[in-house]
Amino acid sequence: MISLVAVRPSLQKIITSISSTFDIEVAIFDSQYHLVTCTPNYLEQKGKSVHTPSLEEVLSCGNVLVNKPGHMKSCIGCRFKDHCPATIEILNCIKFQNESIGVIALTSFTKEGHDRLTENENAYLNILTEISDLVAMIALQKHKKDALIHLDKILQLVMDSSKSSLFVIDKDGFVTHCNHSALKLFSFCNLHTNSLYNILPEAIIEEILEGDMISKKYVKNEKFDIFISSSPIKTNHDFVGSVVRIEENKNLKENKKNIRGTDHQFSLDNMKGNSNTIQTLKIKVQKIAKSTSSVLITGETGTGKELLAKAIHYNSNRSDFPLISINCASIPESLFESELFGYEEGAFTGAKKGGKPGRIELAQGGTLFLDEIGEMPLFMQSKLLRVLQERTIERVGGIRSIPIDIRIIAATNQNLEELVSKKEFRADLYYRLNVIPLKLPPLRERKEDIEILAMHFLKKYNLKLDKRLIYFSSDALSSLKTYHWPGNVRELENAVEYAVNMEEENIISRNNLPEKILKSNCINKNELVIRKKIKNIEIEAIQGALDKYGWDVKGKTEAAKELGIGLRTLYRKLKAFEGTHE
Repeated sequence: MISLVAVRPSLQKIITSISSTFDIEVAIFDSQYHLVTCTPNYLEQKGKSVHTPSLEEVLSCGNVLVNKPGHMKSCIGCRFKDHCPATIEILNCIKFQNESIGVIALTSFTKEGHDRLTENENAYLNILTEISDLVAMIALQKHKKDALIHLDKILQLVMDSSKSSLFVIDKDGFVTHCNHSALKLFSFCNLHTNSLYNILPEAIIEEILEGDMISKKYVKNEKFDIFISSSPIKTNHDFVGSVVRIEENKNLKENKKNIRGTDHQFSLDNMKGNSNTIQTLKIKVQKIAKSTSSVLITGETGTGKELLAKAIHYNSNRSDFPLISINCASIPESLFESELFGYEEGAFTGAKKGGKPGRIELAQGGTLFLDEIGEMPLFMQSKLLRVLQERTIERVGGIRSIPIDIRIIAATNQNLEELVSKKEFRADLYYRLNVIPLKLPPLRERKEDIEILAMHFLKKYNLKLDKRLIYFSSDALSSLKTYHWPGNVRELENAVEYAVNMEEENIISRNNLPEKILKSNCINKNELVIRKKIKNIEIEAIQGALDKYGWDVKGKTEAAKELGIGLRTLYRKLKAFEGTHE
């Protein structure tokens, strides 16, 4: 059954608009005689309960004019009989395909309103009929949308119950649905923005899109070793899509379990943005990815340094070997050495039987990512330097040198050169690490990427939070673009996640962004107003001085003296003033 309650927020906007436009009170009731929504004055005057016989009459007749409230036949039994606060009411039935789904009422509580509605009765009835049709259409769209969402949830639950990786694609190969197994198997792709062409070889895709049924076709390349099956979806004999099932080669799956760090792969596509700085950075990564040289990534907190490190690793010749990360700020100084180098059995009290390999040893053949390298203790810096020079390690309590083959990628949000000058970071280690420097720009310096990133996070949290939001309003996007983002991309992601949680409509509105962003926008606007006022005062002072001494060279010289500025500064300000009035 179509419900008006389900679209209450939209109806509230409609009645507010009608009320302010026609200076009239509005109320909407459902077919069960419950008040769905109304203007504040209507609620104050008449309350939530309603005289049902009057609504019954409207639902059966279509529309009713009550121009003598409290004294008409339909008012018999009403608690307001003989003393109704309303002076006039026009009620109209809300219908969809001959089904009565509610009533909308225009009401006035003043004599002026009574006279206005009485004089223009037909015009208001026509308006009310159009509004009733609009309300019915909104309710129908919501009903259809809820039905589709329900079916979509059922489909997703059925797909997620399968251990195989399942995709539903349209006739062009674009992914419309996929289950958790598919997301895990193809974690190096963005399945919600890419077509099947970005995931599987073109030859097998063409075969699928021809509408043929495929049964366990074997496909192997550098990224996966799989079996593919597909079942076409047809409507009136026309191919409209396909269900694609993908199963991993079990032998390969077992081998993968023995290789740490290869379960999550990242490509350069994970670095979202079209700004020049990001595009230049991607080109650099492509050039240096296959190198063995150390990389030092710098950038503010939240700019995505770890994501960049993963992109380098998974685009390198070491991508089939582990990427081992260690956050230098999160490990107690007393445990740092054993965590990095490992230890032998009996090396210290509580040492694990058989010993334990350290992070460096676990990264053998692959990449060691040292995040927040500026927080590494000085005594550990000297030990790491020796590893880089000798390419060997010794476990704590051990006597055997273990040769290592790893690439070092370090990252920091600190100024290491400044730390070197303060003797808080070893200069020789800094130069060993800083062979290939990469700098990630803060988000405020690449505003053109904000919309791209916001849409990426919107899709991510739509899936995670089971929402169906499609875009941001222009006001919301403007607020995101004018905010200064001290927390960079990480803060933007948090803001989008917050908005997805808060928003109840299809589009994220400005009001559902975090309070911090909204307040910042207000402050920015106030600053612009203040700056404009200051500029106007400055212009008036310069004009006044020039009017006093003259606009020739001599007059400008005297005016500059009086204003306490240099003649060159005066000319520059005048030129800027002319530019604002071109």
